[in-house]
Amino acid sequence: MPFTPMIIVVISGLTTHALFNRIEPRTAPAFAALLLLPPLLLFCLIPLTLVSILAFYLALSASVILYRISPFHPLASYPGPFIARISKLWLAAIAMSGKQHVYYRDLHRRYGDVVRVGPNELSFASTSAITPMLGTKGMPKSSWWDGRMPENKNVRSLLALRDPEEHSRRRRIWNRAFSTIALKEYDSVVRNRLAQLGEALNENCGKTVDLSQWLGRFTYDVMNDIVFGGGVELMRDGDKDGLYAMFEAFLPMALLMGHLPWLGELTTWIPGFARGVKKFRAFAISCAIGRKTHGSPRKDIFYHLIDEAGLESEPPSLAQVISDSSPAIAAGAETTSTALSNLFWLLLCNPLTYSRLQAELNSVHEDLLDCETQKRMVYLNACINETLRLYPGVLSGSERAPLIGSGGHAIGSHFVPEGTGAVVHSYTLQRDPRYFSPSPDSFIPERWLSIEEQRGLKPAVFKSTDEIIHDQFAFIPFSFGPANCAGKQLAYQQMRMVICTLMSRFELRFEDGYDARLWEDNLCDYFIARKGELPVVLSHRQ
Repeated sequence: MPFTPMIIVVISGLTTHALFNRIEPRTAPAFAALLLLPPLLLFCLIPLTLVSILAFYLALSASVILYRISPFHPLASYPGPFIARISKLWLAAIAMSGKQHVYYRDLHRRYGDVVRVGPNELSFASTSAITPMLGTKGMPKSSWWDGRMPENKNVRSLLALRDPEEHSRRRRIWNRAFSTIALKEYDSVVRNRLAQLGEALNENCGKTVDLSQWLGRFTYDVMNDIVFGGGVELMRDGDKDGLYAMFEAFLPMALLMGHLPWLGELTTWIPGFARGVKKFRAFAISCAIGRKTHGSPRKDIFYHLIDEAGLESEPPSLAQVISDSSPAIAAGAETTSTALSNLFWLLLCNPLTYSRLQAELNSVHEDLLDCETQKRMVYLNACINETLRLYPGVLSGSERAPLIGSGGHAIGSHFVPEGTGAVVHSYTLQRDPRYFSPSPDSFIPERWLSIEEQRGLKPAVFKSTDEIIHDQFAFIPFSFGPANCAGKQLAYQQMRMVICTLMSRFELRFEDGYDARLWEDNLCDYFIARKGELPVVLSHRQ
C-alpha cells in the first residue's frame, strides 16, 4: 500500500479514538460505529487492503492504550493495576469469576483508599467518601445500570434512575410502600409464610436440608405476596417452571452487562440471548398485569406503586410500575435470603454465639414474632448487623457517576471527572481495622453491644487490653443517602422473624462431614450474591 494512504488510515484510527477519548462505547450502535464505520468510509475513498484495515485497528488500539496509561488521562494520578487502566475487559473477567469483592479488597489493601479499577472507574474505601458520593448532594447512578437493565431505556426503574428530581419523586412513592403503617400490613403475610416454612422444615426433621434453598423459596414467596398480592408458591411447588434457577444462572451475565453496557443492549436484539432473565421479567410483567386486573385483598406494594390511594397529582403509568416492581422481587428476595443464609452459617460456625442468641430467645416471654419485641432483643440485632457488616447486601456497592453536564464531582480531596464511574466498596470498608477492631474479619456480634453489655457476658470475647473501635458510620450494608435501599426495614423485619421462628422450633447443626469453608468459597459476587448449598440437619427443640 502506498505511503500516503497508509498515513491517512493511521490518522483515521487516531481521529476515531479522539471521538471516544473519555468514555468507552455505552451502546451497541456506538460500539459498532467505532469499529466499522471509519473503515467503510475509507473504503469509499481509497482502495483498502487487509494490511491497511489492520493498520487502522492497530492505530486505534495503540491510541486508546497509550492515552489511558499516559499522564494526560484525567485519572492518571490514581494508583491501580496497570492492566485495569487499559481495558474494562480485565475487571469484567475478574467479575465473571464471582470474586470481584475479594479482588477489590486486595486492591485497596495494596494501593490505598482510592484505586483506579478500570480506564474510567474508581473505587473508594474510606468513610470520607460516603457523604460526598452517596449523600443528598452526591452522585446519581452510573451507566452501569444501562447495561444491566437495557430493556428499561424509556422507563427506567428506580434502581437505575439518574435524574435526581425524578428519583426524588418516585422514591416518595416507595417510602409510602415501606412506611411503618405499610410494614404492619405486611406482618401477617410474613407470619403466614413463616408458618408454611416451619411446617415444611418440620417434615424434614432428622434429614439433611439445603437451608439456603428453603430460605430462598421463602423470601421469593413473601416478596411476591407483598409486591403483587401472591401468585408464586415456591415452598409448596418448588421451582417447577425453572424461573428461579434460570434467574440465578443469569446473574454472571447480568454483571458482565453492567461492566460492558454495550453488551447489555445486545440482549434486546438477539433472540434467545439471556433467555432466563427475559423469562423472569416476562413473568413479573404478567404478575403486574394480573394484579392490576384482579386487585388484591390487602394494601400490597403494588397498591402504593400504582397509587390506588390517589395521592399523586399524576398517576404512575403501568410501564413505570412494572419497571419498578420486577426488580423489587429479585433484589428484595435475594438479598434477604443471602443475609439469612450467611447468618445461619456464621452461627453454626460459632457455637458460643449460637448459644448466646439461643439464651436470649429463651429469655423472652412475650410473642417472639412481635416486631417491637424483636427490636428490643439486643443480641439478635447484633448478630444481624454483624452478618451484614461482613457480608453486605451488595458486596461491591452500586456504581455512581457525576451528573451529566456537571463537569465532575469532588469526593473530599479527590475529583471525579464526568464520565467516570465511582463506587464505595462496602465489603472492604466494613472490614477495615480503622473502623472495626479488633479482628475486623471475624464474626463478633458483641462489638455491637454497649461496654456494660459486653462485660456482662461470660466468657468475655474481648481482652481487657483490646482497643475496641466501632465506627457505625462505616456500616452501609443498605447503601446510604437518598438512594439507599427502600426496603431496608422490611428486610430487618423478615430476618428477625425467620431467626426467631427457626431457632425457637429447631436445633440446627451442619451435616456430618460438611466442610464449612465451602460456603464462603461458593459465595459469588454477581452484584446480587449467588449462594451455594448449606446442608443443615434440624431436630425438634425440647
